[in-house]
Amino acid sequence: MVAKKLIELIDFETVADALVLSIGKNSMDLAREIALNFGMLEGDFLFIEEVKSPVNKETSLAAISETEDYILIEELIESFEITNTYIFNECERVYNEQILKDIYQFRGGESIISLEDRDVLLVDRGASTGLTLLCAIKSCVSSNVRSINVAVPFIAKETAEMVSKLVDKTYFLKEIEDYISTDYYYNKENE
Repeated sequence: MVAKKLIELIDFETVADALVLSIGKNSMDLAREIALNFGMLEGDFLFIEEVKSPVNKETSLAAISETEDYILIEELIESFEITNTYIFNECERVYNEQILKDIYQFRGGESIISLEDRDVLLVDRGASTGLTLLCAIKSCVSSNVRSINVAVPFIAKETAEMVSKLVDKTYFLKEIEDYISTDYYYNKENE
């Protein structure tokens, strides 16, 4: 139901030749539905993992992608008085232990498909802080894509405003003022 509603928002003309990229494993079903609906032949994962605080394991301080691009939340890093050495060591550890594992599991160790000079449709099932989405956008920019489009059913309003300024086109089902959790909105939508 969520996928169908999101698909209705997407402009086929804009994404017809786009490469569909699922931001991580949790979004692969949604990305697949979008790709199949529009008859898109190419898709891939863009694996991204968050780096958590040693002070509070629920708090993300950074995100790193398989292209080794990263986004840091400087304010949190400074407020927790965490050193750059810790952050970069954690980024390297997360990359080696989690991202490389996913690359081997889902692609047999192969690198992501070439993104250079491609139109890309990034698909995420939800975005609260936008940390992984921003990391995905940075990876696309670093890979010299032609255009970046984003499809996310549920996104925090503040994150939506930020993302909309960075990409060519956005498709959001709901922009939410006080974001609770992605699973919460999926459950509400499927009631």
